[in-house]
Amino acid sequence: MQIYGIDLASEKFDVSFIDNRGIARHIVVRNRKAQIERFLDKLPDGCRIVAEHTGVYGDLLLKLADIRSIPVSYVSGYEIRHSIGLCRGKSDPMDAARIREYGERHMDKLEDTHFPSDTVYELRELYATRRMFVMQRKQLLTMVRCDAHRPDRSATAQDMKQDMIQHLSDMIASIEEKMAGMIDDDPELSKTSEIAQSVPGIGPVTATELIIKTGNFKRVGTAKKCATLAGIAPFPNSTGKSDKGSHVSHMGDKQLKALLFMCANSAILHFEKMRIYKMKKHEVEHKHIFVVLNNVANRLLKILYALIKKGEMYDPKYLQADPRLKTQV
Repeated sequence: MQIYGIDLASEKFDVSFIDNRGIARHIVVRNRKAQIERFLDKLPDGCRIVAEHTGVYGDLLLKLADIRSIPVSYVSGYEIRHSIGLCRGKSDPMDAARIREYGERHMDKLEDTHFPSDTVYELRELYATRRMFVMQRKQLLTMVRCDAHRPDRSATAQDMKQDMIQHLSDMIASIEEKMAGMIDDDPELSKTSEIAQSVPGIGPVTATELIIKTGNFKRVGTAKKCATLAGIAPFPNSTGKSDKGSHVSHMGDKQLKALLFMCANSAILHFEKMRIYKMKKHEVEHKHIFVVLNNVANRLLKILYALIKKGEMYDPKYLQADPRLKTQV
């Protein structure tokens, strides 16, 4: 399989590939629809594009490649950098060549990356906009609280801040209403959101973020992968006689992790099984509260993925069968 390594940027991207004579070639393609289409139409059959995941810079390339059924693999820059060993020097052509070499060496590990559906893609943009507005409103509210300690305050400045807070609140409510309407209009997303919100502790905001970041639970297909994405999956840390136990990684999605921890807190209050589990681990075994919350969040993900796989709503009266009673074949 011929690998085309691509270093993406906002205005153009560098492409590295091996031609029919076995010589490394380098070309530059403008990151515009017409130029990308001409580049893709010239690619040979059976090739694969490997690129570093750089956010929205690669969305147009991914969408046009999906239309032409050209396999694309987007890989994190961290993984590429730590797999090629010690390197000196840096430039766009060199980065493209290193991405190509990564694809050639790890061809068996490359996974297809697909452009999400139009609904999920629009939801992703709306959610990012909502998150930005929420942060801006939080900053303004903090300023207003700090202004209470001023000996003198400007009435004009205070009115402008309050107006902006109200405007941001209206915009956030409008975006949430739009997102809810889009999910309700899509039968598949509506069913997934309904199942997610049936689990005690998981609300509409977390359900929407999980749908967006997991590609409606298809791109991230297991609870373990979702926990790894959020940075709540424990991994062992031992070598030889040294065993430091299991620890979570600090490289996860902090926003998703915060939401899952809030869901865990809510589940402890409203989910009887989780409340008993928290009491056992925290009050009897004296585990740290963050360890308990991390375990509860993992349990919620396992329940959620199991329900989505079955296509069923959460049943509070459900009792798991004792595995010891199963007949052995």
